[in-house]
Amino acid sequence: MVSPSNHDTVQELLRSSPIDRLDAEILLSFVVQKDRSWLLGHTDLVLDKQQRAQYQTLEKRRLSGEPIAYITGIREFYGRDFIATPDVLIPRPSTEVLIDETLRFLESPSDREVEADTDVIVACRNFQKLIAHTSTMLSTGSAQLIAIDIGTGSGCIAVTLALENPHLRMIAIDISEEALDVAKKNAQKHNVADRIEFLQGDLLAPVEKLDTPFVVISNPPYIPDDEKLEKTVRDFEPHAALFAGEDGGDTVRKLYAQAKSHPKCYGIVFECRSDHRDKLSSFNAVHLDC
Repeated sequence: MVSPSNHDTVQELLRSSPIDRLDAEILLSFVVQKDRSWLLGHTDLVLDKQQRAQYQTLEKRRLSGEPIAYITGIREFYGRDFIATPDVLIPRPSTEVLIDETLRFLESPSDREVEADTDVIVACRNFQKLIAHTSTMLSTGSAQLIAIDIGTGSGCIAVTLALENPHLRMIAIDISEEALDVAKKNAQKHNVADRIEFLQGDLLAPVEKLDTPFVVISNPPYIPDDEKLEKTVRDFEPHAALFAGEDGGDTVRKLYAQAKSHPKCYGIVFECRSDHRDKLSSFNAVHLDC
């Protein structure tokens, strides 16, 4: 019987890996079905033949530039694991700021912009219809406000808001049927599928006739069409969720105009580029029908 090679230990695989150390740790954890903390406490573990072959396959995929989230099918967001596939944008830390600001906006609906990441801000706009006691009504459950997640993708925003504020009713909209399938799976995974309505369509078109007060939440595409992105983003993530015209503001402007003109929309919280900041005030002058 041939003894296992030291080359098959976690320690040696990490030492010799051609990919980033953290990526190697995540992939090895995925292969052995343990978390990273456990893995790093058991670096003498010897992978069997099947595990070693699986790891080598995943390692090659990472070397090609494929994002870790797509390889493992999981991405952490706001302290929870979400299913991620190439049909959806990979959740990012800046969008966790969007969650924070949405929850804050519902309590104190004031206009503001907050830095979320390098060259990225979260903008909040109150359309003067979000009444002062809405937060009290929400907290007591005496009334229900709808939050509509536009371009829901993985559903990480809608699911997280449903978990963080049980008095919110969520609607998640995406133009992609495949993205909605992923979002539904994440809602089921986190046991909030009964509190989120999923609709397919472009921006606010599916709720054009909605007669209940709502707030729009969105992480829309906001990257200029000619901007050069890292290979891991450019070659693998859905372009429709990334690019939005010459200055990256096409979708933001259209969504803002639709929200502002909708009689039941009380406000909007969205991500955009920080160089869009000076243009936000001009959005009020734009009017587009749903």
